[in-house]
Amino acid sequence: MHTFEGGCHCGNLEVTFETEIAPADAEPRACQCSFCRKHNTRALSDPEGRIEIVVFDPDKFSRYKFGTGATEFLVCANCGVYVAAYMADGDQAYANVTASALIAHAEFTRPARSIEYHDENEAEKRARRRRVWTPAALIIAGG
Repeated sequence: MHTFEGGCHCGNLEVTFETEIAPADAEPRACQCSFCRKHNTRALSDPEGRIEIVVFDPDKFSRYKFGTGATEFLVCANCGVYVAAYMADGDQAYANVTASALIAHAEFTRPARSIEYHDENEAEKRARRRRVWTPAALIIAGG
C-alpha cells in the first residue's frame, strides 16, 4: 500500500490518499468540465484505496457544487486550493484527489487522460463514481 499526504497551501485541508497503485502506474484524469479545466485538474482515484480529508477550520472551507449537484468540490476558502471532489452516497462516500494537492505530486508522471462526462445524467455520474472513485471519509475537526 502506498500512502500519499497533502492538502491545501495554508494547511486548513489535509488529505491522505492510500492506494495499491504505484505513482508511475497511476493514470490521472483531466475532466473537461469548466471547473476542472480552470483548475488544471489531474484527478487520482483507486476503488481499492482510501481517501481521508480533514478540515481544521470549517469557517474557511468551501463545498462548491454545480451541474447536477451530485459532487462537492472541496476548496479551502482561505488559500483557494481545490484538493478533492467528494460524493456522499447514502452511508458511503467516494472521492478523487487532485495530484497537485499531494506533497509527492511529481511522482505521478503519466500525462493526464482527457475525459468528457458532459453527456452523463446524475444517476450515470453516481454509478461511475461508485466504480472508479476511492472510498472516502470527510472529517470536520474544528468547529
